[in-house]
Amino acid sequence: MSPIVILYIVTAVVSTAVALVLFNLTKISGRAKITTDNKREKMEYLDSNILPGKPLKQAILEEIDEFVDSKQQRQEISNKLSDAFEKELEKKINLSTQELSKKYEAVIKEEKRNEEVTWKKYKKVLTDKKSTDAVIRSIAEGLVVVDAEGKVIMMNPAAERLLGIPKKDKIGKLISEDLKEEQLISLIKGSSDKEEREIELISQKDDTKKVLRASSAVIENENGQSIGMVSVLSDISKQKELDRLKSNFVSSVTHELRTPLVAIDKSISLILTKSVGEISSAQEEFLSIAQRNIKRLSNMINDLLDLSKLEAGKMEIKARPSSIVYAINESVESLSNWSKTKSISIEKKIEEGLPEINIDPDRVIQVLNNLIGNAIKFTPTNGNITIAVSLDGEGKAVMVSVQDNGIGISKEDLPKIFNKFYQAGERVASDISGTGIGLSIVKEIVELHAGKIWVESEKGVGARFIFTLPLK
Repeated sequence: MSPIVILYIVTAVVSTAVALVLFNLTKISGRAKITTDNKREKMEYLDSNILPGKPLKQAILEEIDEFVDSKQQRQEISNKLSDAFEKELEKKINLSTQELSKKYEAVIKEEKRNEEVTWKKYKKVLTDKKSTDAVIRSIAEGLVVVDAEGKVIMMNPAAERLLGIPKKDKIGKLISEDLKEEQLISLIKGSSDKEEREIELISQKDDTKKVLRASSAVIENENGQSIGMVSVLSDISKQKELDRLKSNFVSSVTHELRTPLVAIDKSISLILTKSVGEISSAQEEFLSIAQRNIKRLSNMINDLLDLSKLEAGKMEIKARPSSIVYAINESVESLSNWSKTKSISIEKKIEEGLPEINIDPDRVIQVLNNLIGNAIKFTPTNGNITIAVSLDGEGKAVMVSVQDNGIGISKEDLPKIFNKFYQAGERVASDISGTGIGLSIVKEIVELHAGKIWVESEKGVGARFIFTLPLK
């Protein structure tokens, strides 16, 4: 046989064998390990995995048997092919083993790093959870968390004490489920559109009533969907009792103060009418100042009484069809003497054809007296006040504004101007201090009429109070 034919045969056999070995090596490399240099073990491995049931040399001999006549030549060719094949295969196996080892080491290293990161995160979450649990347990207020279905998923010890319910009996249940009548009397003084409500509880052990304030907030996920609610419970029993005692005290004292003030006012009025004798002009001036301040003091006492009524929810609005112009004229007339003493002019800008509105005229006059009185109080001598009345832009309400050119209100004070007992700004010299409750009463009265009130002002340029009263 010519050398060319033999070379062709050798090339074909080696290519076929190497391709077969590499295919099978790739196929089994994920589950087979070649880690020994022992030639015999490698050959056994190849015989069992690459050419099962037949030694490699025998397979080569069978492949070239029909092309080579000489047995000795066949044997030599087989030996050379087998040796060359084994060397090539060993190189491929060693290379694949190294690559697999590197990949395996990289995977192990990455898994180890991931395990370390996961463990660190777990320890941090565990530490944060313990810290959060400790904080929640130490909070004096009761804390109750419910899911989207209203079932309790967490309660702290303070909530258990306040509600008188063990946590184990409420977890996974509705907050109102299985409550006894003596435990929960009612949810009171809180509407569905408010975040706070009061809860009355009673205990059979000591026959006392406990009042809790519940402040709630909705819990949302990252998509803005409501997934639950958290409520903070505060025991306000002592505060409610103090409020009750304060209201009773204020009511009692103000009633007692009104009687002597009325007597003083009537006496001064008699003197000023000169029905009990002549008085000098100087005496008349001082008596007028005294009478004016007695009336202002009476108004303060009335404000305190109104505040007590508002806090108790007992203020009544006696609405009837009335003219807003009548209320404005009455208020301006009653305060005209005070404005004249400071040379303050009051201008009225009233839109024509305003309809009657359903209001309590006495309460609206009280609102106007407070707003105009404040304008006089905080406006310097020779200032001016403008009262404007018109329909709002939609024609659904009457809008009234009281504007002055006084000392104004700072931006820091604006959000708190309607708070109880809050006084803003620098009072003009010689004016009597107020109680700081006039504007809070004004706001309550306007809102009882289903209206709105707000203020626009800047420091040093005056203030403008605006309120609306709906036509219907």
